[in-house]
Amino acid sequence: MIKSEGYVEMLNSWNLDDLVDHITNTHHAYLKANYPLILKLIDKLESTKQQKVISQVKSLFKEFTDDLAIHLVKEEEVLFPYFKKLAESKSAGSKIEPATFGNLERPIEMMEEEHDDSHDIMEKIKEITNNFTADKDADPSIHFLYFKLQEFDQDLEAHHELEDNLLFKKASELEKELKIS
Repeated sequence: MIKSEGYVEMLNSWNLDDLVDHITNTHHAYLKANYPLILKLIDKLESTKQQKVISQVKSLFKEFTDDLAIHLVKEEEVLFPYFKKLAESKSAGSKIEPATFGNLERPIEMMEEEHDDSHDIMEKIKEITNNFTADKDADPSIHFLYFKLQEFDQDLEAHHELEDNLLFKKASELEKELKIS
């Protein structure tokens, strides 16, 4: 997964509803497909000689995925449909009713706080896994787990960068432009 400022810049010209679709179909789909796999790998490795580290990873990753499931629902069922309505309203030149949650300021702030929380958990996982680096003589499944965790972390970083630095800003600006209060 691309993890760079260039990723956000590349998508900067996209309209709001295309960004929503991209995030949902790329990043959300990736997370939903991979976190169950990672949890299964962790479960498989709990009885290895690295049981202590794997147990810590499991506890942190389980906390992360429990929060992630709720976070994705909030985005996909509340915020993203509203973002699409904003884009539709602009292109049709029509008005839309304000969202039931009011304006976007507080919901976006909450999403960004949740992104920070998930980043903090992944940083703890990085720390206890020596930056996703298994011992050379570790079980091949541990090497694979660490590879998947690193890949997951990289996608998450790109995903959050895209939402925090582009999607949420575009949605807020459009909401202000349409004078929805």
